[in-house]
Amino acid sequence: MKKYDVHKDYNNLQARIPMNKCLLPLLRQVTRMLYTRQAVASSIEHRRIRISGYNGYELPVELFSPIGMEGQAPCVMYLHGGAFALPATDFHKKLVCDYALKASCKVVFVDYRLAPKYRYPYALEDCYAAYGWMLANANEFGFDIGKIGLCGDSAGGALVASLSQVIRDRVLKRSLFQMLIYPVIDSRMKTESMKLFVDTPIWNQKKNKKMWGMYLPKTVDLNDVRYASPMAAGNFKDLPQAYIEVSEFDCLRDEGIAYYEALKKVGVDAVLNQTKGTIHGFELNYSSAYTQSIIEKRIEYMRRMWS
Repeated sequence: MKKYDVHKDYNNLQARIPMNKCLLPLLRQVTRMLYTRQAVASSIEHRRIRISGYNGYELPVELFSPIGMEGQAPCVMYLHGGAFALPATDFHKKLVCDYALKASCKVVFVDYRLAPKYRYPYALEDCYAAYGWMLANANEFGFDIGKIGLCGDSAGGALVASLSQVIRDRVLKRSLFQMLIYPVIDSRMKTESMKLFVDTPIWNQKKNKKMWGMYLPKTVDLNDVRYASPMAAGNFKDLPQAYIEVSEFDCLRDEGIAYYEALKKVGVDAVLNQTKGTIHGFELNYSSAYTQSIIEKRIEYMRRMWS
């Protein structure tokens, strides 16, 4: 494997996601165990509920709210990464707790259905159902519908970008912003970083190709999957303002930058944060001071959006 000049805090992050259908059940079990075992801060109220998802599915949703937060409050819908095929892990729970406490908001965490059993559009439609539920139940749960942000990492970033397009096209009240963290954006995989990073730690071009093979329908009609690959939409007007973060040594880096440029070109207010020395999923070293400084930039953006 080629040696990359990653930040010293990430030298030991050599984990690789085995995108193998036979191993997915075991990997999901381990990942869910890590998520479940991760404690929630005592200063956060944590609730688990089920709502009506796509085609009547009972969709698990978790609510994280700072204790004592009253009235209508800003809210983030968080869509986790995991190659569309894996559930959230421990650092996702750490993130949503930090977002809730440090950005002074509520967080709605959506446990959408996973590929390959549930290929596109299941995950996206589950997320759309959750967004509609937030709007319909804002009074009961204390969501300020004028201050809803969509946030997602990796495959969750793709779902955020796609959901923003669906909300626009179905004429639902749009979110205040979309926050895309090293997002999956383009199934065509033609960027320079995609060609360059074929063996990077945690995530690379080879894994990315397998991911799309499991997420997209077996028979692909480009008209039917136009929301699966956000960059393929062609229409980027009238989308929410955006914060887009990309990692230096990540095959997804350049498609995230391309999406930022596409938004800017049509007048969407967007911020691009190109983090240096980082790899995909660098939050696995959550205690790193460098990791925390990057997370703080996301939180600062959220605070600006609420003000």
